Amino acid sequence: MEKETFRPRLVIDTNVFVSGLISGEGSPARILRAVRDKRAVHVVSDPIVEEYLRVLDYPRIRKFRKITDAFVADIAAYLVYQTERVELQSRIAMSPDPDDDVFLNTSVDGRATLLVTGDKTDLLALRAIESIPIVSAREAVLRLEF
Repeated sequence: MEKETFRPRLVIDTNVFVSGLISGEGSPARILRAVRDKRAVHVVSDPIVEEYLRVLDYPRIRKFRKITDAFVADIAAYLVYQTERVELQSRIAMSPDPDDDVFLNTSVDGRATLLVTGDKTDLLALRAIESIPIVSAREAVLRLEF
């Protein structure tokens, strides 16, 4: 019987997800490549998917050449078929920004290994949620050796 390899379960904040899509370079892109290559599991909930797609529709994001309607459609399909969707049960309200609580709840309900964010003032300042580390994209890459 084949030994199952450990695949970290990542909740990825919108800023890291969108940055990885736009740039193709740096830690956010390395995290997305690890997910694409099935070396990590991308854990989402409906509110996270809705936020990703809403942000990808912002004019300041759409100005990047690769963020076209077809690209966003591909991302929507990825989010439906290739992520692990979590039904939210928790009602954690710990972030100074209530909009960020969905990432905390998804991390807990999805049994995440890490919550990856670039939000220094709100999420990173919490450091952990129920023993799930909250880390920057750079820290996630270092910890997981992506």
